Amino acid sequence: MNKNTLLVLGIVIVILIVAVGVAFMYRGKPETTTTTVSPTTAPQTPTFKGEVKIGILLPLNLPVAQQMLESYKMAIEDINAKGGVLGYKVVPIVYDTQWQADKAAEGYKYLAQQGVKVVLGVFGSHEALAIMDLLATYRIPVIASGAVSDQIDLTFSKDYNSYKYWFRAFINSTCQARVHTQIVYDIGKALGYNKVAIIYEDLPWFAPQLEYHKKAFPELGMQLVATIGVKTDVSSFADAFQKVMDAGAQLIVFRFSGTEDYVFARDYYDMQIPILAPGGSVNAMLDQFYNQTGGKAEGLITVSWGFPTNITRYTMDFYNKFKQRVGIEPFFTAWYAYDAIPLWTKAVEKAGTFDGDAVVSALEKIQYEGVAGVYEFNALHTVECVPDRIYPVFFQWQSGQRVVIWPLNVVAPGTKLLVPKLEGGQRVWVEVPWPPK
Repeated sequence: MNKNTLLVLGIVIVILIVAVGVAFMYRGKPETTTTTVSPTTAPQTPTFKGEVKIGILLPLNLPVAQQMLESYKMAIEDINAKGGVLGYKVVPIVYDTQWQADKAAEGYKYLAQQGVKVVLGVFGSHEALAIMDLLATYRIPVIASGAVSDQIDLTFSKDYNSYKYWFRAFINSTCQARVHTQIVYDIGKALGYNKVAIIYEDLPWFAPQLEYHKKAFPELGMQLVATIGVKTDVSSFADAFQKVMDAGAQLIVFRFSGTEDYVFARDYYDMQIPILAPGGSVNAMLDQFYNQTGGKAEGLITVSWGFPTNITRYTMDFYNKFKQRVGIEPFFTAWYAYDAIPLWTKAVEKAGTFDGDAVVSALEKIQYEGVAGVYEFNALHTVECVPDRIYPVFFQWQSGQRVVIWPLNVVAPGTKLLVPKLEGGQRVWVEVPWPPK
């Protein structure tokens, strides 16, 4: 053999010796398995073409607006996790209106100048009215989750081309009045009651609703026997309740937006008022209201715009995520705030562009199932307020639980309605099967 052959042979022998040694070292050790994660199954971070700005215009000094902001953040996170809108990452710009009309107008201008493609929020009617005349100039669509005044609808009706960028993904004042009239009528018809009294917060927001009730109840064959306005700092309802009883009322409609409902519940209990009270108030719809009143809310019936029940197939998922994130349940317009962003997203995708006029056209034709109901806009760009679209539930406080009693088609089998009666000078609650047969 020549030297080269011997060298190759030596290298082969060394390799064989090493291989045998390694095999000997690892004999008897348990077999190990390495799992390789495929790039297709690993969590993916969306890649975006760029960013699209959206504006959020809210009075952040109000707790309800802070909840709305959390809802917007949740919706934005959900949208971005799915790849954004038309491949663009959604980036919010928040402007605090401080619950002032002039700040709302300044905020809309500012957000438009920042290049946002939509403005969300606009909780107050005075804020909405302050920006209406700016819409035609900046042509940035607004999707409000609040601002219920019918004056907005009246303004819109006078000039579609100027105000077509306005959309209300919530109800208006007339809708509120109509649903309260309907539940009172349904309860009255079931129980044989036809005499109604209204105790209300004496502020401008309720004035058109009061006029609606004055017309609607007589048309339904019900007598409106008393209407009593109270100040927001009311300390007692004793006089109001006495007037209602003297008038022979069988049902009391109560309507408040402040803290009057705590005083109302206290006096309703302490005076042992034997009259069923269906109504609407901000605090009475909250899950902690019963305990906050020491149980004196027993029997009160109140409206809830958004409620932890299967309004749609998405309702409870949002409710649970929001409560886990924020620590309390979503309140009032927080439901509608969450829905506003995917509502806009669907319109953009349908239009295939962020252009305001194209998005307006898409929103006018859209039907979208959200967490608070199904959204479909009418000719005045406010949502349809009817069953199977956007509609409230009413519940009755029963032993600390919120028991849904209306609309009748969503009432659970076996539900009872508590009806107050006087026995020996004491109020007792009589259980009536509900809904009526």
